[in-house]
Amino acid sequence: MTTEVARTMAEQQPPRVILEVLTSSLSGKRIPLSSNELRKGIMLGRAPDCRVRFDAARDLKVSSHHALLEERDDGIYVRDQGSANGLYVNRTRAGNEGVRLYDGSEISLGHEGAVVRTVIPGEAPPPRQPTSLSEKLGQQPAPGAQAVASAPVEGGELTMVVEAVGARVGAGEKTKHLIKAVAEELEARQEQKRGSLATMVGALFMAIVAAATVGVWYYQHEEDAKAQAQSVSDADLARREQERDQAEKARQEREKEREKEMETLRQKLAQMETAIAEREKTLREEQDKRFEELKQQVDDQTASRVKEVSEAQLKQLREATEEELRKLQSQPSEQLWRDLVDRYNGSVFLIFVQYPLLNDKGEAVGIESGTGTGWLARTAEGKAWIVTNKHVIKPFLFKPELAISHAIQNVKPAPFKDWVIAAWQPGARIREKVGDSMISVRDGWATLPGGVGGKGGLKVLGFADDEMRMVGENWQEALQAAGFRTDLPQDIITRVKKAAVHEMDTFNDLAVLEFDRKDAGQLAVPLPIAGDDDLKKLHQLDPVISLGYPLGLSVIKGTTVTTSPATGDIRSLQLEVGVIGTSAPILPGNSGGPLIDKHGLVVGVITRRFEGTQGEAISAEHVRAVLKKLTGE
Repeated sequence: MTTEVARTMAEQQPPRVILEVLTSSLSGKRIPLSSNELRKGIMLGRAPDCRVRFDAARDLKVSSHHALLEERDDGIYVRDQGSANGLYVNRTRAGNEGVRLYDGSEISLGHEGAVVRTVIPGEAPPPRQPTSLSEKLGQQPAPGAQAVASAPVEGGELTMVVEAVGARVGAGEKTKHLIKAVAEELEARQEQKRGSLATMVGALFMAIVAAATVGVWYYQHEEDAKAQAQSVSDADLARREQERDQAEKARQEREKEREKEMETLRQKLAQMETAIAEREKTLREEQDKRFEELKQQVDDQTASRVKEVSEAQLKQLREATEEELRKLQSQPSEQLWRDLVDRYNGSVFLIFVQYPLLNDKGEAVGIESGTGTGWLARTAEGKAWIVTNKHVIKPFLFKPELAISHAIQNVKPAPFKDWVIAAWQPGARIREKVGDSMISVRDGWATLPGGVGGKGGLKVLGFADDEMRMVGENWQEALQAAGFRTDLPQDIITRVKKAAVHEMDTFNDLAVLEFDRKDAGQLAVPLPIAGDDDLKKLHQLDPVISLGYPLGLSVIKGTTVTTSPATGDIRSLQLEVGVIGTSAPILPGNSGGPLIDKHGLVVGVITRRFEGTQGEAISAEHVRAVLKKLTGE
C-alpha cells in the first residue's frame, strides 16, 4: 500500500491548523485540519466537493472553487483557484502561486466575502516588516545625522560657521569669503525650495480634498447599488424558498392521497374477506339444515346427491369470490414490496471511488471522491458482475465544473492503479466504531494500491461507449456556468477550450464492475433483468420501487451499511431512446441503482434527477447489451 493510501486509511492526527470562520453562513465554526488532509489539499468554496463548503445561496461572494489550502515543506500556504472576487491574506491580494499563512492570518474570500482566521498551534507569528527606509536598506542612521539634518543654519550664525570651518581647514580671508558666498547661495536655494514645497503641499491638500469628495460620492453610489442588488437577491431567495415549500407541500399532499387510497383499498379488502366468510358460514348453515330436512324425507342416496349439488354450488361461490379478490389485488401491496426488498437487498451495493489528482509533473496535488449504487446482475464460478453508472466511477466526465476546474489547475486524475474503489453490502461494517471519520474495507470488496478488501478484490471491467464534446469557443459561457471568472490568462483559457465533457445521453451512462467470488454461496442472488417482451408490457403509472443509497456515506451515521428503498410509478416510456421516467424519489447516491417493477424484474437503472419528482432510468435492454459486450454472455 502506497504512502498516500496509508495516510488516507490512517487514524486521525492532532490538527495541524484550525480554521475559525469569522463571517459567512459558517460563522462561529472551528474546522480542524490534519497534516494529512493539508498535504492532499483542502478546497474552500461553494461547490459540493469542497472540504470547507459555504452556502451556495447566501455566500454569493465566494466562488464554487475559491481557494486551495495546502501544506508545503516550509509551512502552510493558500492559493487562488481562479475566483471571481479574488483572494486576500491580511488585506493583501493573493495569487495562484500561493501565500504563506501564519498563526492569526486572516483569509478573505473576495471583498466583503467570507473571512477565515488561521490558528496554527506552535507556529511563530509572521516576521515584522521594516517601516523606515534605513530599516528596509538594512542600515543604521549615522550618529548625529538626524540632528545635523534637522538643524537649520540661521543667518546671524553664518559668519561664525564660516569662521569655524575656515579655522579648521586653515583657510585665508579670500577662501573664507568664497566659503561664505557659497553658503549664502545654498541658503537662498534652500529658502526657494521651502517655498516650492509649501506650494506643493497646498496643491496636494486640494487634490486630497477632491479625491475624498469623489470617494464619498463613489461609496454612496456603490452602497445604493449594493442595497438594490441585495434587495433583488433577497427577493429571488424568498421566491425560491416559496417554490421549494410549495413543491414539498405538493409532495406531502400526494403522499397523503396515496396513503388514503391504500387505506381505502385495505378497508375494501377487509370488508370483502368478512363478507365472504359470512356468506360461506350462512351457506354452510343453510346446507346443513336442508340436508337434515331432506334426510328425514328421502333416503340416504337422495340426501347424498343433494349434498353433492350443494358442494358444487359452494365451490362456484368460492371461485367467484376469489376472482373478485384477485381483481382487488392487481395493485401491489406493501407486503409485496417488502418481499422484493428482502429478496434483493443483499445484492445491492454501496460504491465508493477515490482518486488522486496529478499535476503536469505527475505529482499528487489533490484528491476527489464520490459514491453511488451498484447491483448484482450476473454470476459465474469465481466471478460476479455488478452494474452501475459510468458517472459514479468517473464523475469528472459528467460534471462540467469538475472538468473546467481540472483544466484551470492543470491537473488530471491518476491512472486506475492508484485509485481506491470499494463496495459494501447492506449489513457490512463500514466503520470500526460510531464517530470514526475513516472507512474500513474489512467487510467489503475493494481494490487499493497494493492491496484488496477483506471479502476480495474488484476491478472496472468496462463502460458503455463514450460520446464526448469539447468546451471549444463556448469557453466563456462554460466558465460562467461553472462559477469561474472569465478574465483568466491565455494559457488557462487554451486548456479550458480543450476540456471535454461527456454527452449526457442516458443509455451511455453505464459501467460494469467485476468482483471476486470465493464460493458459490457468495453473491448468489442476481437481480433478474426484464426482456423485450416484459418492457413492452409496461404502462404509465405502473408501480415501481428503487433500491439504493441516497446521499451515500453522508447519511450513514452508524458502523454498518443500509439501503433506502423508495416507491413510485412510471411517468414516461421512451424505449426507442432507452429512457424510462419515474416519480420514485432520486437523490445523489441513488445513481446506478435498480428500478424494479411489481413482478420483481429490473426494468431500468437510475441515472439522474430533474426538477420536482421526475427522474430518469436507463432501459433494461441497454443493460443487457453492455453485459453481453463486456462479459461475452
